[in-house]
Amino acid sequence: MKKLSLLLFAWLAVWSLAACGDDSDALPNGYIETTEDGASTFVFEGYADASQGFNVLQPDGFDKGFYILDKKFAGDAYLFANGLAGRLSDMGELPADGDWQAEMPVAEGQNYWIRYKGLTAYTFLKLRVAYVQGNNVGVEYAVAGSQDRDLSENENANPVTSDDASAASYEMPALNGANLFVSHYVDVEGNQVLNYSLEWDNAKRHAAWVAFSFDALTCQDNVTRTDEWAVDPSLPEGMSPDEDNHRGDGFDKGHLVASEDRVYDLEANKQTFYYTNLSPQLNAFNGGFWQTLESRVQSWGRACANGTYDKVYVAKGGTLNDLLLDFRGAPVSGGTPTTDADGFTIHGLACPSHYFMAILAEKGNTYHAIAFYVEHRADLPEKPSADDLKACAISVDELEELTGIDFFCNLPDVMEDEVEHACVLSDWTW
Repeated sequence: MKKLSLLLFAWLAVWSLAACGDDSDALPNGYIETTEDGASTFVFEGYADASQGFNVLQPDGFDKGFYILDKKFAGDAYLFANGLAGRLSDMGELPADGDWQAEMPVAEGQNYWIRYKGLTAYTFLKLRVAYVQGNNVGVEYAVAGSQDRDLSENENANPVTSDDASAASYEMPALNGANLFVSHYVDVEGNQVLNYSLEWDNAKRHAAWVAFSFDALTCQDNVTRTDEWAVDPSLPEGMSPDEDNHRGDGFDKGHLVASEDRVYDLEANKQTFYYTNLSPQLNAFNGGFWQTLESRVQSWGRACANGTYDKVYVAKGGTLNDLLLDFRGAPVSGGTPTTDADGFTIHGLACPSHYFMAILAEKGNTYHAIAFYVEHRADLPEKPSADDLKACAISVDELEELTGIDFFCNLPDVMEDEVEHACVLSDWTW
């Protein structure tokens, strides 16, 4: 009996040790060896399928994190480069400037350098992929120092041609080479003044965006609305829409650069009636919520007259990446507003599902920014309150995510990062 008890005890002990070993192997993070003093470990989710789980690594002291997207490391404000395989402590020197990439394929056993762009400095990480198991990627990482940023750098600025420097103006988004960039000027007392610019997406028959600024001259209210609808003379012949593209479609000819945005000069106002500056908008939207929001932004622009601001920069448009599909609205005197399955009107113009504005105010060396994203609907409040408008306010960073447009790209990167990150309602008068 005693012998049997000893055998049973021995068997239980072996089973217990085996069970403990199984539990160790099955830890949520698995086993990740650290190969540098002070290194940390993390398990990314989302390698095989983000719908099975997705997370973000944001190291201590970092304002943003990075993640795995389509089996690649990616993240806003992050760049990646391959490093020497082996221990983190043996990775050597930082990569050359030309080796950094916005995304980097994830590979088991591979080491990586990671550069995070903070407000005034770059911080570097070393990272080792310990394993890839299904949807999970186990990594070891360690901070590898920092480097002061050149505060004048601007990696995403628009290229400027000798013919036209307008692309470098602060109100301009980053140019898309697939579209046509056009700037309209007026002569005011012998001086050429940039009135507004647009980027024309000919496949959508609609401007991707329009951009302009208010300053001591352009904020003035000197003329009334001209209503002189016209084909845009700056586009190649036959490219600009005309009145036939709007007739009987049930939508308003909604201005992007509003007529009231450009009332400092008669010719400047006439240019807002080019068909390239128009968008098919629901009447209740155009004359209600959107017009009230435009008036609010105009009041900020007019404040350049009293010195509240030196300049106010504005980029506006409709979401060509998100159109109003299969829509049929209530009949109006001009017809029944209708779009097809692709989001185009009966005359082939793209009809956005949302409209947006990005605004940047400048006073001396101080800048602040705000953005708006408004659904294209007929049932929004006709006379929205300040709280209604505030409910549509977002940061410029958020608007960039929604539209795919890089706003205010000509600002120095440090300044751009700072002003686009936050939406501070108290910065603005309502």
